[in-house]
Amino acid sequence: MELPGAESCCGFGGTFALKNADSSQTMLTDKVRCVLDTGAEVLTAGDNSCLMHIGGGLSRLRTSVGTLHLAEILVSAEGEFS
Repeated sequence: MELPGAESCCGFGGTFALKNADSSQTMLTDKVRCVLDTGAEVLTAGDNSCLMHIGGGLSRLRTSVGTLHLAEILVSAEGEFS
């Protein structure tokens, strides 16, 4: 399923998280809430920075939601379609 609010930034954005820590944390909190509201077991995306930031937020909350880069999913399914 697509993440509600998928088009919204997670708040990492390179140095943005360092220069605007409060805004970054607020954006991350919103994104984590969207992830948890889905009930998903795994979050996937194509950007490692986003996955690291969101995954860190999920981990600090001690959730069981994992993160996987889209490439990891494709590699794991590689033999299934041959």
